[in-house]
Amino acid sequence: MHGTTIDHPTALIVGGSLVGLSAAVFLASQGVPTTLIERHLGSAAHPRAIGYTTRTIELFRGVGIELPASTQHGPPRRARVESLVGQWFEEYPWSPPATAAVKTADHSPVRASAIAQDALEPILRERADALGADLRLGSELVSFVDNGGGVTATVRRRVDGSEYRIDADYLIAADGADSKIRNSVGIGRTGRGLLSVQRSILFRAPELEQYLRHGIVQFEIEQPGFDAFLTTYSDGRWVLMLKDDVDRTEDEQRSIIRRATGIDNLPIELITTGRWELSALIADHFACGRVFLVGDAAHQLPPNRGGYGANTGIADVHNLAWKIGAVHTGRSSAALLDTYDAERRPVAWLRHEQIFARADYKAYVDTPTSDVAIIDDIAMELGQLYRCVAPADTAGDLPDALQPQEWAGQPGTRAPHVWIAPGRSTLDHFGRGWTLVTGSEAWRNVAQSVAARLDISIDVLCLPSESTQYEAINTAYGIGPGGAGLVRPDGYIAWRVVTAPVDRAGALTAAISTAAALTLQPSTYDDQSAIADLTARYADAINRGWAGKTIQPESIAEIFTPDGVFEHPGEAPTVGAAAIAAALPGATASVPFAMHAFLNPVLVVDGDHARGQWLMWVAADDGDSPRAAYLGADMQYTRTPRGWRIHSIVITPGMRLPAH
Repeated sequence: MHGTTIDHPTALIVGGSLVGLSAAVFLASQGVPTTLIERHLGSAAHPRAIGYTTRTIELFRGVGIELPASTQHGPPRRARVESLVGQWFEEYPWSPPATAAVKTADHSPVRASAIAQDALEPILRERADALGADLRLGSELVSFVDNGGGVTATVRRRVDGSEYRIDADYLIAADGADSKIRNSVGIGRTGRGLLSVQRSILFRAPELEQYLRHGIVQFEIEQPGFDAFLTTYSDGRWVLMLKDDVDRTEDEQRSIIRRATGIDNLPIELITTGRWELSALIADHFACGRVFLVGDAAHQLPPNRGGYGANTGIADVHNLAWKIGAVHTGRSSAALLDTYDAERRPVAWLRHEQIFARADYKAYVDTPTSDVAIIDDIAMELGQLYRCVAPADTAGDLPDALQPQEWAGQPGTRAPHVWIAPGRSTLDHFGRGWTLVTGSEAWRNVAQSVAARLDISIDVLCLPSESTQYEAINTAYGIGPGGAGLVRPDGYIAWRVVTAPVDRAGALTAAISTAAALTLQPSTYDDQSAIADLTARYADAINRGWAGKTIQPESIAEIFTPDGVFEHPGEAPTVGAAAIAAALPGATASVPFAMHAFLNPVLVVDGDHARGQWLMWVAADDGDSPRAAYLGADMQYTRTPRGWRIHSIVITPGMRLPAH
């Protein structure tokens, strides 16, 4: 398959199995010039992965991939048996029954699916090719150099041994657990390590299909002096896993299959054999310069019913693809790519821990019972937290994962699914650009203005208040009527305000500039305008006395930072927005009329901080004598996720005008 040739790709993927092909699909869907090299001409004869979680199916759906219907929609059922025809001892779940019973139907527009790896890979190849990816099968990586400004790779065509060069911006290592790329850049691995070396026999035996009628598809074989594992790919093929590292003749293979099944004369068609190293190892870093590790190159996890192997790798490349896409357009800086390791490596470690907390791998746990609390399946699939995205003041208090309905739009969590029309989910709005989910039309013009100023795409998902799903979306996303949630291109929430901030444009600008690591930051003029507006709002909050105007202490929290400071000559500083708001009524009680205006500013903006030196004009009447004064106001400002805020005000002496 070689429909497109890309001379200088942005991304060069090494490895064309499930994760590498998924990377090609996701990158190409983002418009990223992508080349993939794979040393083989097709899929391996012995498939490994078979189960794909709800989240993986969501990701595929987002790029136009619909998988064939499946009869298996969750973690496969497993039983301990003597043999298929012998005694069946017990069925034991992947997760405890109390958590395993939770259903995904209300949390996603799709369901998990079972399809053999060698049946899925051609679907991915076809989609990647259709999206414009350059797939070069039968080609292998010889060497590469990361020169700081890009990656130069030497590639060999296996058909004739000829070599050629590919220059790319980034190298994605999808070259498996023994990754030569990972070893070349010197990244080590940590974890429980090598668990065992096993052999497998892939075969067909139509007579075995009758033993699947109870819905159990995995069998732990336990006989005196003989332990094995038998499962089906649900397509007529079966695999027997043997807990040794022994080569067997075909006659020996048939004999041991018959022993495991308990059927002495079972007709068997042998297909192939395999050798497996069951290991649990996580790379110490998922990135080095312009090289990114994905899939087994980043995290080698033993086969498990939670689907933590291939599915974790597919989620890796989905996370990475939109970030490379944003940097490729020039809208985001390379700093955005640093978040790949920060977000994905903790997920890999959590899954490493969860595997050994369950009964399937209890033999590899050093203590009789694991001290790791089991997280239920739905939470692991749809409710894991990117802790580094959550606000710093709450991140440490949040759990690693929760069921989707237990989250409410917190930054760092997957944006929830809500049906908004027949066959149309909120998830269908996420993919290429940023999306603002809100219940207030007031955000639409704000988003358009911010998008135009920052040269970035921001879609707005806003249902009318009379919609039957209006409250459902607000509840799922944890927003009030004036609030909003900002969703990244990968369907994760980057920012949320429960209620409308005073400065909508400033808050949204600050949020998306940070979350997208934008290269086109708001101009100094925009910042100065926002700071002047904030200062005017402060003046309005402390003015009183005409046309029923009263002071507004409740506005102080939207004007000052929580640790804000107000300092007046001859008085002790008031520290904290709450304290400033509390002191305001008493400080102005003796003045029935007060008018403040801030004039002739000198504003200096330095990144997320600014200083303003103002001339403050004050007119007041305490009931006996009206007076006016010109004072100095030295103000420090800080950019926050909700826009600019005053960090400190220091009033300096000026000139008092005589009373008239």
